[in-house]
Amino acid sequence: MQTIRSAALIGLGALGILFGRPMAETLPAGAFTVIAGDDRAARYRAAPITSNGQPCRFSFTRPQDGAPVDLVLVAVKATHLAAAVPDIARFVGPDTVILSVLNGITSEQTLEAAYPGHTLWSVAIGMDATRTGRTLLYKNAGKIQFGEKDGVLTPRVQAVADFLTACGIENEPCTDILEKQWFKLTINDGLNQAAAVYGLPYGALAQPGEAQDNMLAAMHETIAVANAEGVPLRKDSAEHWCAKALPASKPDGMPSMLQDVLAHRPTEVEEFAGVVRRLAAKHGIPVPANDFFYQRIREIEAAY
Repeated sequence: MQTIRSAALIGLGALGILFGRPMAETLPAGAFTVIAGDDRAARYRAAPITSNGQPCRFSFTRPQDGAPVDLVLVAVKATHLAAAVPDIARFVGPDTVILSVLNGITSEQTLEAAYPGHTLWSVAIGMDATRTGRTLLYKNAGKIQFGEKDGVLTPRVQAVADFLTACGIENEPCTDILEKQWFKLTINDGLNQAAAVYGLPYGALAQPGEAQDNMLAAMHETIAVANAEGVPLRKDSAEHWCAKALPASKPDGMPSMLQDVLAHRPTEVEEFAGVVRRLAAKHGIPVPANDFFYQRIREIEAAY
């Protein structure tokens, strides 16, 4: 593959809208589509989709009507990945690249098992997008980090980088993508789960207190598990992120798990504390902060 000339997106949550709009505006008519069945497409059409006040003009294709494209961007929630896997089948051809911007560290394994040889490992970082219905607002658009699992900078990695750059999407081809994924998981285990449990936006979590203490504790536990898994995250990376990146976020912005809780949607707690707890048990590492977040978030979901 030398050039990305066509793409399909599945999932119009915050990240789907955030990255889908510039793709739709960059590719020529007919070269970009959103994968959606009749009912879902009807719901999308019924309510205007906007990104920072700008309308998003998407076309839709049913899963059964798909044709191979150069790039499939998977942007569903982790709780919907199992249903999305068969829906992208007709869009995956011999040279199609699959890029997942799902939270957590497991979606690529699922996609690669279904479509061997097509998946790049990736992570979306730095955005502070808040979605209300079909309206997306953000201060920081963030970027997509991606690469081959083994770290080799292959031609398809360069092709994806060229395409994202042409779309105006900040991106970073990586030789250490597994480390980048674990760092994002570290943030999510702290930030997303603390926001959901304490009901706090970015600005409040940047202030000292019980929520921040538990947020940092969960992050330290995740770093310990990453190290045990052979991923060399620095032990002070949690404090560094909290001091530098968190204050730069939109103060009243809400991490995705808090948005899910407020909307009474299933959360991605299995991809956050759930994964950390399972891997911690394998290595005999105690993770009390993640245990606390897991139990509390499950209680919140049960009370919907």
